Amino acid sequence: MAKDKKDIKIDILNIFKSLQKEESNVLPSELLESDYLKQLKWDEKQQYQHAVNELISKGLVQYVKGSSVKLKLTEKGANLIYT
Repeated sequence: MAKDKKDIKIDILNIFKSLQKEESNVLPSELLESDYLKQLKWDEKQQYQHAVNELISKGLVQYVKGSSVKLKLTEKGANLIYT
């Protein structure tokens, strides 16, 4: 069964939770691009950016700029997944 936007949002938050790095809360781009995105089918990859944008608009994650794009869990996001 294909993943929809909701499934992808849950996956991203679960990746943060599985790393148990509450102190840094940053997902390296290589983890997302190399590991997670490679598992998605073409149509699911189209939903990925929409899912990330929705997580950002809800204040759960934010982009960290640098040499590569990374996602950072906000305090609101941390409160959601770690409590």
